[in-house]
Amino acid sequence: MKYPGLLGQDISRVGLQESQMYNLISGKLVTEIVKTSLGPRGMEKVYIDILGEDTITSHGGAFLRKVDVDHPAAKSVTEAVNTVDTHVGDGTTSAAILIGSLLKSAEGLLKIGIPVATITRGYERSLDYALETLDEIKIKSNRRDRETMRQLLTTCLEGKAIFDLQEENTKIVDLILDAICEIANLEKGQIDIDDIKIEEKLGNASEIQLIKGTVIDKTIDSSAMPRAIKDAKILLINESLETMRTRTEAEIEIESPEQMNQFLNQENNDLLALVKNIVDSGANVVISRKGVNEFVQEALAKKGIISMRRVKYNDLWWLEKATGAKTCKNIEKISSDELGFAKKVYEKTVGEDKMVFVEAGNNPKSVTLLLRANSKRYLDEFHRNALNAFYVLRNFIENPFIVYGAGSVEGIIAQKIRKRAVTVEGKEQIAIERFADAVEEIPMTLAHNVGMNVLDTLTQFRAKIAKSNGKIKWYGINSDIRKISDMSSSKIIETLVVKQQVFKTAVETTNMILNIDDVFMKNLIDNTHCHIDGTVHAHHDGGKTHNHFEQEGLEQRQMHHHF
Repeated sequence: MKYPGLLGQDISRVGLQESQMYNLISGKLVTEIVKTSLGPRGMEKVYIDILGEDTITSHGGAFLRKVDVDHPAAKSVTEAVNTVDTHVGDGTTSAAILIGSLLKSAEGLLKIGIPVATITRGYERSLDYALETLDEIKIKSNRRDRETMRQLLTTCLEGKAIFDLQEENTKIVDLILDAICEIANLEKGQIDIDDIKIEEKLGNASEIQLIKGTVIDKTIDSSAMPRAIKDAKILLINESLETMRTRTEAEIEIESPEQMNQFLNQENNDLLALVKNIVDSGANVVISRKGVNEFVQEALAKKGIISMRRVKYNDLWWLEKATGAKTCKNIEKISSDELGFAKKVYEKTVGEDKMVFVEAGNNPKSVTLLLRANSKRYLDEFHRNALNAFYVLRNFIENPFIVYGAGSVEGIIAQKIRKRAVTVEGKEQIAIERFADAVEEIPMTLAHNVGMNVLDTLTQFRAKIAKSNGKIKWYGINSDIRKISDMSSSKIIETLVVKQQVFKTAVETTNMILNIDDVFMKNLIDNTHCHIDGTVHAHHDGGKTHNHFEQEGLEQRQMHHHF
């Protein structure tokens, strides 16, 4: 509806009922997209961009980041899922499903006349109950227990490409576990995921390896240099080892060939002086972010020194971490404290390319996971899978509390909330009960994705939990036998932090969408165009047929440039 005189002529109001309806529909549609990706038997999605490049992933957050959505409610869901991914690295699909389920429940409540304010209050109170329940049932673990960490990794990676495409599923689990244990301070519960570099190269997935140090996607500068050096002393520089160029134009008058030779010899002497400083420092590996000319390469090769030029800035950072080196501030005055140490530096062919491996030795502060796959799309998916796994272990190390998975924790929470709901008077009680129903959507989605009958599973699920007589029974969806089982005897566990973040984000996002009751929208102009003389012109009345008598002589371009 237009409101001339009150709103601008290019402003439209959607309306109260329509806004609320579209918000709920948009939010639900986004979550429906990723439901089938949940669990170890989840399906993968394919996204094809404008250039025809495809992305294959079962990661809910990664897929939603690829898909462009216009509606504000849909964008809110996508941003919420990204928030979960950013903070805890896992649980993105669960968060999306819970948001969609809560919105669906809210839609039903609105139809029977329950106000939005009552629904949001009921959801907020339910969130408090859910967090209280999580605090009651959490299991204290030991952050130094490798077996617990192994179980967490297996739960996280099962059904993922990086796990399923391995000849030995346990190999990638062991590599990720070793990487985390190398860089983490398990005593203090401190870890920085950025200390792990993930490098990618096309090849066989069975050739994934962990390097206790770093890998540089470069080659050794000269064939005359050694291919490998043991007990390497590494010099990192951010300066160029080549002829310096002046910032301003300058002219040098040379009147004879002798003067030319003197000039060239002086340049070489200056470079040789820098090489001498490097040799005197004891360094036998030089890694530069900038250039190293052929003359310097030759001089270094004669001294048995390896050099690598134009290395990425991030690689220098990882080298500092791995070797203990400090980027040299002045080549003319190299301090012994600036040199790093590596057990071995060597060049190796990986796939069709050569790479330089820097093995740091014992207790490196940075490691590298070298991923291999037979296509770029699988390398990208492997990268996402590995990052998820790293974040899961980070969550555990910083907060060593776990819960059992496979939908069992959601079943317990739903039961606890229903018991608390009967103590609440008024219409909020109904909203709290619907919240409990929405929570059960996660285990029911797991059941659906493994091929179980959802209705039968739901009734059995509730009956088993009800028979527990107040005791904590971790009944969940056993995907291997497609039955409801006590998951406490299984190795399917998840971190407490992930579950807390999923519930918090889902309720906050749902309530934000529910509190939107109207939308005002500026009309899109589809006939903005540019004239031959560069004049930008727009018609706000929606008419595409027009003339320019007031601008005589201005010809309109046949092809409009739409903005």
